[in-house]
Amino acid sequence: MNLSKANNFALGASHPSAIYLPAVTPGYINLTQQGATPLRELPANFDLADLAFWTGNSKLFNHKFCLHSVGSQKIGANFTSTLFDRTRGDYTIVGDSGGYQIGKGSLKGLVNLRKGMTGKAAVAAWQYENAEARRWITGSLSTYFDYSMTIDMALWFNTKNGAKSPFHQCTDDQLIQMTLGNLRYIEANGLGKTKWLNVLQGTNPQNTIKWWDAVKHFKHGGWSLAGATGWRGGLHNMLMLLLTMRDEHAFDAGQDWLHMLGVSQPVWHMYFTACQNKLRETANPNLQFSYDSASPFILAGMLDQYAMPPELTSDERSWSVSFKQLNAVKSMANSDELAFKQNTSPLGRVLQMKHLVIKRQPHSGRRVDNVSNQLMANHNIWVYLDAGQRVHDIAFGPGQDRSRIPQNHLQALQVVEEAFDVSSPMAFIDKHKALLDAVAPMMYK
Repeated sequence: MNLSKANNFALGASHPSAIYLPAVTPGYINLTQQGATPLRELPANFDLADLAFWTGNSKLFNHKFCLHSVGSQKIGANFTSTLFDRTRGDYTIVGDSGGYQIGKGSLKGLVNLRKGMTGKAAVAAWQYENAEARRWITGSLSTYFDYSMTIDMALWFNTKNGAKSPFHQCTDDQLIQMTLGNLRYIEANGLGKTKWLNVLQGTNPQNTIKWWDAVKHFKHGGWSLAGATGWRGGLHNMLMLLLTMRDEHAFDAGQDWLHMLGVSQPVWHMYFTACQNKLRETANPNLQFSYDSASPFILAGMLDQYAMPPELTSDERSWSVSFKQLNAVKSMANSDELAFKQNTSPLGRVLQMKHLVIKRQPHSGRRVDNVSNQLMANHNIWVYLDAGQRVHDIAFGPGQDRSRIPQNHLQALQVVEEAFDVSSPMAFIDKHKALLDAVAPMMYK
């Protein structure tokens, strides 16, 4: 494999921009063993250990931050994969507590939680019959991760989005009280190595503040915005909460990390970085924003799709990462053709179709394998990281060129930046609510 110097993205914090955290999956992690040699064709001199971008030692690219969800494991599992071998480098792992899987009832090892149960029965099942789940989640996060999400019982559980959740019939108060019980448990049993990011939830402005008022006392490292408190709530609701938090001293020294769950589009990188910059000026100079998604892995692993670098012009459509279907047909199994239409990533410059389409049998139903999917995922991760870096350069860098930002997003960016400086910020964002909603509306009805 003949590559130029490896690309470097975020290698430390505090970082000038928001940091994208690829939500690495067990399947990807398991391929990153040094010297592993699967019985299939790969680029010459390629080592699967170079997929481990977090170590700082990859010949492909290095980005020393990632997220891993304990929700992808089974309750009681040990964390023995290569991701947790800290002799491989100095890097930061953020742990997700599996709240989404708890809400879905899909976390492996949960007991006596089922669709259609009453709210009272669901509360009892979580508090008593699944006490081991809470113990394992808390213990795992506090032992193996640098930053960890608290265990939230999200308010979307009782909306139409949570129609199949065991907790669907719980009231907002029941969900908040279960969350407070989880926070008390963490304070009693989980303080130590990890820094806890207190997860904030909501489905509308009213219950966003209700949740905030209930949990804001828990300050052990930072915050994580989920549901309508983050990008799903749109710019207006997110700004409302961030300004409220600032004015109530949520970002005092020690509360140095703020994470946005489940988003990776380039335009949000711009908004998160703008909020980070302003909060560093007005609240905490050490504050670091981050955001995550599993999109690079899901689209590669489930749909055999690879990412196309966004052009980032003044056309709004050019600010989204798009995906192409791999042409995994029999004729490509012997092809030296480069695999991706825009071969900009380190792997994209050397991967040929024969490295991905590896099953030559006449009637094979699927001509790629797990290695193919994880190689595509590595390319996809690079596309997101590169897009974030280019967005930062356009909007905030020394040679910034904001004429390349689509007009409506540029106007919204200016509102976001001004909101942290004006004397009456809530009135200011309310005045511009129509614009904010036009570019990033509330996703809950």
